[in-house]
Amino acid sequence: MHENDDVKYLAGLTLAILSAVWVLVEPAIPQVHSVPEQSPAEAGTWAMERVILLDGRELSGLVGSQDEFWVYLTEIRRPVGRPMYLVVRPIERTSIARLVRLKPEERAKLRGRIEQFRHRARIEAGKMEAVRLGLVEIDGTHYRHYRGRWFSLDSSADERITRRVIVRVEQIFAAYRQILPPRIEARRPLRLVILGALDEYDAYLERLGLKINNRAVFVERENLVVAGSELARFAALLAKINARHDQLRDELKQLQRSLPERLHEISEQLRKQGKTRNEIITVLLRVKRETDEEIKGKRNEIRRCDRQNEQAFDQVTRQMFTRLYHEAFHAYLENYVFPHENNHVPHWLNEGLATMFEAGLLESGALRVDAPNRPALKKLKSDLKGGQPLALTELLAADQQSFLVAHDTSSEQSNRHYSYAWGLVYYLTFEKDLLDSPALLRYVAPDAKTIPPVARFEGLVGMPLAQFEKAWREYIATLP
Repeated sequence: MHENDDVKYLAGLTLAILSAVWVLVEPAIPQVHSVPEQSPAEAGTWAMERVILLDGRELSGLVGSQDEFWVYLTEIRRPVGRPMYLVVRPIERTSIARLVRLKPEERAKLRGRIEQFRHRARIEAGKMEAVRLGLVEIDGTHYRHYRGRWFSLDSSADERITRRVIVRVEQIFAAYRQILPPRIEARRPLRLVILGALDEYDAYLERLGLKINNRAVFVERENLVVAGSELARFAALLAKINARHDQLRDELKQLQRSLPERLHEISEQLRKQGKTRNEIITVLLRVKRETDEEIKGKRNEIRRCDRQNEQAFDQVTRQMFTRLYHEAFHAYLENYVFPHENNHVPHWLNEGLATMFEAGLLESGALRVDAPNRPALKKLKSDLKGGQPLALTELLAADQQSFLVAHDTSSEQSNRHYSYAWGLVYYLTFEKDLLDSPALLRYVAPDAKTIPPVARFEGLVGMPLAQFEKAWREYIATLP
């Protein structure tokens, strides 16, 4: 072997050692294959593998590698009303009673979801780049224009923010479809307008003849959702964060590209100094570890930039998106599920569903609505404990005006109706599993509006209203 070949061999051997993949043997543990069934109300949940311990505890997630002593589980924790997080947990094999494994296709789906969650900021950035934008002029104003499958969107915000908003709205509509699937095609185009400053928003609503304090509204006659926020103010902060982000990515790529050449150069230098093969490998391993730590540091800083970016965006847009989730759901229901020409959706049901969705947590393209809407729950509990709670007979017969007041003021009456409507929908969804059920289809059928509200509702829930209301109140009282 020539000296040059020997150096290349040493460098290649080192890299091979460092990148080696360990093949782990799986000693026998009782296993069964299972794919949990999911109701429409659980569409935000994931099918997971389970590790059942000898002490009776169960851990859920994705079973990874195994060896003679340990099973490694990526545990998925989804606390009610709080963001999901992952825990990589080694579990002693002697403590395991059995493993419940997913079928290969479900396991692959779960692995993909975990990867998407881990790299959600990078994935969202990729989706942002894939958005196709055009420029249009409407009524003398220039907008960035997007045309999607479910809606078109025109935005006065800058390009990068517009892309981010479009990705978020597409995710929201995907979440609506997961929880309440579309039943029809829209008869006319649904348009969303996103305005980057609140004065633009107010001026736009004035042209429509509307005076609304909320950051978003669905104008049914125009089939239009309009939303406003201080996105323009956010653009300057975002530009600084993105500049640092791009710099870090360039530095990371340079480190990764230069490593093989650097190892080879060090190998050459050490060989000329007369170092032995083992000494050279030891030095190369140390250099590789040091570079790995530097790469890890860059990646951690990139993740911090991603989080900072996301937090800043959420802070500026929180109010807008909360209301946008609400109003866009009205638009989705009207366009793709229960259009008013062919259905009769009572106001309490329409507003209750929208209020449930506005409190959802967006996670990897799924909208989690498993947690109570905190403001609505607080208001509802307080009112139920009061001396004159709202009678369900009144809520079931409420007209649009009872809810529209909340779009103009923060009146006690309208907030009360919203909280009761939310509580009723939440109970019917998670306790009675009536969302997207045949009973619900019968309830919103056009001829159902001729049935008195109480009798109609009793047909939906299958029991007298007094019996239902007692059970419903007990359920609300137990919510944390």
